[in-house]
Amino acid sequence: MVGGQIIETRVDSEVARYYLANYLAGNHSNPVLDARIDHVYQTLDGRVPGQSELKQLSEEFSSDFAALLFADQISRMPINGRFRSLFDEAYDYARKVLSEGHVKLPDAAAHYEALIVPSYLYNRVNFSGADLAAPREALQRVGLTCHFVETSDDGPIESNADIVMAAIRARAQSGRRLIIISASKSGPEVALALTKLGPAETHHVAAWINAVGALQGTPLIDDNVIPELEFFVGKVSAAGAESMSTSRSRQRFKSFRIPQHIFVVNFFGIPVSGSVGFRARRGFFPLQKYGPNDGMVLLADMIFPGGVTLAELGSDHFLMDQHLDVTAVALAITVIRWLDDDARHINK
Repeated sequence: MVGGQIIETRVDSEVARYYLANYLAGNHSNPVLDARIDHVYQTLDGRVPGQSELKQLSEEFSSDFAALLFADQISRMPINGRFRSLFDEAYDYARKVLSEGHVKLPDAAAHYEALIVPSYLYNRVNFSGADLAAPREALQRVGLTCHFVETSDDGPIESNADIVMAAIRARAQSGRRLIIISASKSGPEVALALTKLGPAETHHVAAWINAVGALQGTPLIDDNVIPELEFFVGKVSAAGAESMSTSRSRQRFKSFRIPQHIFVVNFFGIPVSGSVGFRARRGFFPLQKYGPNDGMVLLADMIFPGGVTLAELGSDHFLMDQHLDVTAVALAITVIRWLDDDARHINK
């Protein structure tokens, strides 16, 4: 168990197995390993490790060990723990009643609407899920108004960010607070749009749900995966692909300045060797030379600092083992409750 989440699966090393089954359960029966793991925690001193630290831990211990420790450190952050508790409660509720059509959103939901920004290649038939259709339909079914942003499905991040900017501006006079939902490549598109708009033009934006955000690109682009991808989906824009390279993406990431009033939720999966799904497997193992990843993106590269982080242990980039309709509704309920609670405290 890691941070209250149970996982039963194969891991890549004895140290990862011991850490998961013994160390985290309080059964410290291997003094040598215990001392090494204790030293890691002492070095981190409560911090969530960054990507370079995760790569170093992968080399010193194993990739699965680094991923599991990353999950544990995320769960130990008090703000993440509070959000997880609210989410788990909302998830249990949505799972029970969504199929019956009896979901009741918080009263404050009447003051919110969602802006859905699709992911890479969302118009290609082989990329089901990239258009976020399942979560979008679920949110609309429970009464949350959703607006879909038609970006270029293989276009550069910079030009798509301009499209997102226009969509955000278009909702400024709606009278509702905006919750933006992005996934994977649309994560940096939203971050860049919010940065360019700044506080003055985002007063109506309440939250951004950054799902599996490729905020700092993916080494798969650096490793020239595009020819293999084009075999399955057809020709893609070279400029769009290059905009996801790690060098360009890390430079762009340094420029992001999300207005402080916007509540950011980082949402992604943390798989291990035995839990990664078929679609993510093609990228998962080649990417391990860079550190723990979700099959498409390095784990730490999906976090935007300053927000809360909700990590699903065992899931990969495609989150296919999650009920995406239930998850979307539970996230919406949790975010609205969180924002409403913050507003009540401010107004006291």
